[in-house]
Amino acid sequence: MILSDKAIQQAIEAGVIEITPVPTELRYTSSAVDLTLGAQFQGWNSEILSVPGATVELDLAVQSYQKTAKAYLKSFPTQQDGSFIFPPYSKTPMVLLAQTEQTVHLKRDSGLAARVEGRSSLARIGLTVHLTAPTIHCGFQGPITLELINHSFFNLRMVPGSVICQLIIERVEGAAGEIKTAFQNQVNPSGI
Repeated sequence: MILSDKAIQQAIEAGVIEITPVPTELRYTSSAVDLTLGAQFQGWNSEILSVPGATVELDLAVQSYQKTAKAYLKSFPTQQDGSFIFPPYSKTPMVLLAQTEQTVHLKRDSGLAARVEGRSSLARIGLTVHLTAPTIHCGFQGPITLELINHSFFNLRMVPGSVICQLIIERVEGAAGEIKTAFQNQVNPSGI
């Protein structure tokens, strides 16, 4: 069952869900709450990964994301106003990692999990907000990392504090076990 805007607000007021900073009334739609873009932008280091004649092969059966991120991820510089100019994938192939400005805590005993979803207004111009990882597990705490791809023909100015995605909160049937993720309480988009 998906929580309505009023049910989400009641869960926040009751302390069952923590979203910090607390969303204003304008951030709610009928069955979701909008989240805004944080100020860090990271991606795969093309200077290392696109050296002519060199290839990097990841064995997905044994690769450790944290080791891969430490070796190949870099922070991107921002404009003077803190924004990042995100080029189209067709010109600069890139998966941009960014986080929500908000931290979210779905307390383990709350019986709640969530999905992060893109906004249709952004999807219609070609922005993918998450590749295949929309689930925010019961017990999760931290900012939400977004895996962004610009499929559009436009350079997109990614402005910290602007609405980037929505959180849809759902009830979990049965007691939830301990969350098993390396990304709990992550402090930056790389998860390291």
